[in-house]
Amino acid sequence: MTDNKPDVVLLPADEGSDEAFNQPEITEEKVHSSATQITLKSGDAFLVANVRGDLLSANQATGLYWHGARFLRECNFFLEGQPLVMLSHHVSHMGNTGQVDLTNPTFKADANTLIEQGEIYVSRLLELHHEELIQTFTITSFRELPRSLRFSLKFGSDFCDLFEVRGLTREQHGQTQPTITTEEAVTLSYLGLDEVTRETRIAFSPATTYAYEDRIHWSLSLERGKAITIKVRIGVCELNAERFAKHIEVEGSRPLAQPTVQTDDYLFNRLLTRGMNDLMMLSTLTPYGYYPYAGIPWFCCPFGRDGLITCQQYTPWFPQVTRGTLAFLAAHQGTKVDDFTEEEPGKILHEMRMGEMANCREIPYIPYYGSIDVTPLFLCILGEYIRWTNDLDFLHSLWPHAQLAARWIADYGDRDGDGFIEYHRTLESGIANQGWKDSWDSASHSNGDLAHSPLALCEVQGYAFAAYQNMGYLARRLGHEAEARGWEQRASELQARFLQAFWWEEEQSFYMALDRDKRPCAIVTTNAGQCLWSGIVPQGKAQLVTERLMREDMFSGWGLRTLSTTAARYNPMSYHNGSVWPHDTAMVGAGFARYGRKDEAAQLLKGLYQASHYFEDARLPELFCGFIQREGFGPTRYPVACSPQAWATGAPGQILNELLGMHADAEHHRLILEQPTLPPWINTLELRDLYIGERRVHLRFTRRGAHTEVEPGEENEVELQIL
Repeated sequence: MTDNKPDVVLLPADEGSDEAFNQPEITEEKVHSSATQITLKSGDAFLVANVRGDLLSANQATGLYWHGARFLRECNFFLEGQPLVMLSHHVSHMGNTGQVDLTNPTFKADANTLIEQGEIYVSRLLELHHEELIQTFTITSFRELPRSLRFSLKFGSDFCDLFEVRGLTREQHGQTQPTITTEEAVTLSYLGLDEVTRETRIAFSPATTYAYEDRIHWSLSLERGKAITIKVRIGVCELNAERFAKHIEVEGSRPLAQPTVQTDDYLFNRLLTRGMNDLMMLSTLTPYGYYPYAGIPWFCCPFGRDGLITCQQYTPWFPQVTRGTLAFLAAHQGTKVDDFTEEEPGKILHEMRMGEMANCREIPYIPYYGSIDVTPLFLCILGEYIRWTNDLDFLHSLWPHAQLAARWIADYGDRDGDGFIEYHRTLESGIANQGWKDSWDSASHSNGDLAHSPLALCEVQGYAFAAYQNMGYLARRLGHEAEARGWEQRASELQARFLQAFWWEEEQSFYMALDRDKRPCAIVTTNAGQCLWSGIVPQGKAQLVTERLMREDMFSGWGLRTLSTTAARYNPMSYHNGSVWPHDTAMVGAGFARYGRKDEAAQLLKGLYQASHYFEDARLPELFCGFIQREGFGPTRYPVACSPQAWATGAPGQILNELLGMHADAEHHRLILEQPTLPPWINTLELRDLYIGERRVHLRFTRRGAHTEVEPGEENEVELQIL
């Protein structure tokens, strides 16, 4: 390092001349996006980059995002005006650090010197720490060079709201502020219509010879074998945003205690570990504890349904995430009637967003309550959490919220007094379909006509049944025996009505829904399979539903299609009308196993396991296309699926939990294993540091022919009951 800094020329973008370096203009045509990407997350910030670590302005999704806005749209590193060549890229298991190995393309250093590809190495380290992205470039030449080389960083920001990035058009925007450029930093800023100023500050060392409003250049002399480092720190902030603070994220973090699951299958171990690591990556620390954000890039925020379904997958493994999620949702429970946000007293939120459009009420997600299933799921997961932890202090604190939620199901959920839970959006700005299949065309009749709301979904009746049962369990734990019997009676009455109205004898399954005229939606869907997860289905009918859903029109080989191939609206490339969602397949598979159909559950687990081989890092995406499994080829990708996606991370583990038959009774320090069954390709499984309440569990499962034996470890501290 020298104390003599070069003279710096500071120029605006439209006056910058690459001729000062005899350098070709950097154009988008020279930058090609890749099918794969690097995804990092820390706190409420996340980064989506291509495999070189670049952000491409021509790519819809790439960028550095924070609080619902894209603070950096473009950030590309060049050597002599050309993008570098990617050798490899890796992401840390915690998901906040990425390492990219790069080399030079072939170029002419001068008229007589050709620098071949692979003679200059560049290590690019990306570290995301909450509101700051640190990029460290370490550059080493492995040959003598006749002159200094020109390295460039081209950058830019549009400060788009995430919903604009997704394609929503706005009529008005705020004002882009003048760029502030110095020899050591460039500051980009934007004043939004919400009167919040959003800033991106790009600081760099060493100082540059030329700096522009949209790029910086370094002229570096490389000695053979000696590394030179460039460090770029990109910080984001908001000014005057206090009145919009939703108190979602808090500073700092603490490590999540992680149990270990080890089998004799390396690839299966990798799949489970990938899921747990992604859960930790997506789990964001809030004032109420950890909350698993739904997915990157489109859903990196609290979603009620996604968070709760993720928790029902992971409660045995990460009960502290479940506790934080329940506490967060209770803190934001509905208290009033608001048609714009669909808030109602006792209702649990669907989605909470930050950003300019939310602040200006251009979108209703502030938070938004337009979902029919989240409130009953809240009660189901609270019951499961108490069974695993016996955390009665927490139950006492949440009991008023549980009672409000249960009253919402009975009072607001049943809109017409027929005893079923149905939805109907209050305004056109709301979501039309408010179950988990929430695309506009996901509910239809056999001829393809759309079903009109109010709509009563079959699986939501199951959720409500399970919610009432859990209210009975929770009330009894608190000593409210009469109230417990009342909720259990409600569950029994709902079950009887459900079986009468929803059973579809011709297909040996359940109608997807009843429309506003109580006309059944006669299409075969996975919704019927989720009824098994909730337990509303009698044993005999559960066997029939299992057999129906495992036919070829539903089971693709990779997983269950959301809609039968025989349906009028079937399209394997659609979002909800024939695609495969890992979490959906897992919920149905868990239902199969609960009714003793463990062979079929294992088939579904095997499909997801095999599908994971074809996705980078064994990371199951939000969904993939529903084409039939072809020998030697992987599943067809859905082009804009989120990855990672919270409820996809725990899908294999959820089916595994049910195959092992794990049910907790923390009140009596007991773990119940109901017909424990290893998947057919697994011979041994060792489980360590699972907790029932405050007591540790250590188990070893071993295949003995067609049977699975269970051996408790010496560290086992609970009673083991095998059924």
